Amino acid sequence: MAFHYRWFSQDEELTDEFGVRQSRALLDEKPDEDALPHYARGEVASMIVALAAFCYGMFAGIAPFILFGAAFLVYEVRRVVPAVFGPVGVPIANAMRGFSIVTLFGAILLLFL
Repeated sequence: MAFHYRWFSQDEELTDEFGVRQSRALLDEKPDEDALPHYARGEVASMIVALAAFCYGMFAGIAPFILFGAAFLVYEVRRVVPAVFGPVGVPIANAMRGFSIVTLFGAILLLFL
């Protein structure tokens, strides 16, 4: 028998401001306003790889590596922006997300041209 949590009401969103699905339990938790988001070990490792690709691209002058590293790092840093800037940081984080996705597509396009 599965544990059943209460349903979402009509006025509550099933996703957060970034489009990530939320559970009812996460919405009921009181958020810690001062806490910065935590990164998992795999995320930190992938950020190190992206930073290495960015540095290699800068050293060797390879534009797709530079764009890939920059796109991934901007995408990961956007999680910290709302915690730093407060409510004003949410639209900034959304713009950073869009910028990083477009930059990633540009890197892929440059790679195959």
